[in-house]
Amino acid sequence: MNIADGFFHSSSNQITAFADVQLALYKHDPTLQDYFMMLQLDRLGAVNPKVGSRNASERMVERVGQVGDKINRFRARRKLKADILFCPMPDFTRKTETNFLIRTLMGLARMDATILCLLPENASCRKEIDGQLGAEKRNGQVTFVDPTVALDRVDARLRWLGAKVRASKALEQTADVLGPLGFNPGEGVKSHYQYIANYVEAWERTALHVEFDAAVVRCHWHALCSPVARSARDRRKPAIAFQQGVISHTLDVPVTTSTYVAFGDSSAHFLKKMNSRFYEALGAEEPRVQYVGGGSLYDEIQQLPPSQFDNQSLLIVDVPQPSGQDDFYGVQPQCIALLDLADKLLNSDAPMRRLIVRPHPFWSNLDLQKCHDLIRRFPNRCELSHPSWPLDYDLGRASVVAGIFSGVLTVASACGLPSLFVRTESGYRSGDLECFSRGQMLSTQEAYVEIRKILTDKRAYCDAREVAIRNAREYYANGTNLDLSPEFFQRYLRPSRTSATSVAQEAGSRELD
Repeated sequence: MNIADGFFHSSSNQITAFADVQLALYKHDPTLQDYFMMLQLDRLGAVNPKVGSRNASERMVERVGQVGDKINRFRARRKLKADILFCPMPDFTRKTETNFLIRTLMGLARMDATILCLLPENASCRKEIDGQLGAEKRNGQVTFVDPTVALDRVDARLRWLGAKVRASKALEQTADVLGPLGFNPGEGVKSHYQYIANYVEAWERTALHVEFDAAVVRCHWHALCSPVARSARDRRKPAIAFQQGVISHTLDVPVTTSTYVAFGDSSAHFLKKMNSRFYEALGAEEPRVQYVGGGSLYDEIQQLPPSQFDNQSLLIVDVPQPSGQDDFYGVQPQCIALLDLADKLLNSDAPMRRLIVRPHPFWSNLDLQKCHDLIRRFPNRCELSHPSWPLDYDLGRASVVAGIFSGVLTVASACGLPSLFVRTESGYRSGDLECFSRGQMLSTQEAYVEIRKILTDKRAYCDAREVAIRNAREYYANGTNLDLSPEFFQRYLRPSRTSATSVAQEAGSRELD
């Protein structure tokens, strides 16, 4: 049984292969889930050279390090105790993600709880956080800890050695498990494993001196969040994790927290079925998880008026493909089809004043050649948006949005913009987006006809707008933003202290059985 079957469709076999890899590794050792994200970045294949086992010298260094580490761990350390352990994503390049971090932290603080927040010392948002806590006189409730910071040079050396050994062991296990399946991790995955091992080692050393009653993690499979979520589960503490984005492959399973907050019922049902499939394939009992449809987490939904029609502009997302990166989803033909669609529209008599191409802000080494070609040929009608520009700026300039499976399309729909998910015959699809299939998922030719009609006819524009809003209300609970109020967290972290029914009504979220 493959856990991806029926949930995703792709011309690439990598999603299916990755699902088999996840299952085999988790069966062998559940802690290998920490490395799933890194394996997804690697090109697994039988042609990769087999990862070598640790030699005698490396094992000797490991034993010496373990002795030194045992002595080091007896050194006095400050005990940390808090009502709630909060682990945000250790990345601050996206303003929307930083805003989500701050809203979450403030919601927790307004519960009058003490909080231990795992925040890097150099986090760019620290000043803003301190300002908001100070304005409400809540600074004393929050203790900030960077688990990656060592006590001194000796501790730093032992941490480095511990992380190196941890990464080597995990990679050796991975190679041993995957070899019989015909897969070998590539050489490039070593540095990825070391990156994850640094976080796991840092947290597990910190965890020895930390007590907490509940945990909140941004995403249960991300670097630091993964071992933190596991600690909460092992200690039988309630824990909340949030949906990262469009559920685009099997990385989201297994769910390791007691509560999972999805955008809406559509994603919650989808992940619930996928998680059950994972445990069925594993041959193990599925732990109880509360799946909650909450609303948009970080991209703010604001109703844009029908007058956006007057902009006469098309926003294209999901292009271009990263240069030199593996096409995990098999979307390269779809990316080409989208750019061909743009070219065809620009060459037609469609009343399109402007075409805006918005690259994914997390993609590096983007192949922008085709985009620049379009801009050179149509300098007055075509432009490339900058990744640092906020999404609402580009949405505010658009009349129609087209792409493949980007979260921009779901947000645009909820905001009231006609949005099209362009499909090719063998192109990539995720069942997480199935609620948009009614009137919004079209072939390239159908999209060409629909965009021309929407940009020409105000009535057609308004009809397409209503379809987008209707479908988005199924994807985002109530078609609104998630209310990260103290009542919301109270319900799932301290259920015995209040009425679950009344709090559910106040928080505006929906819980699935």
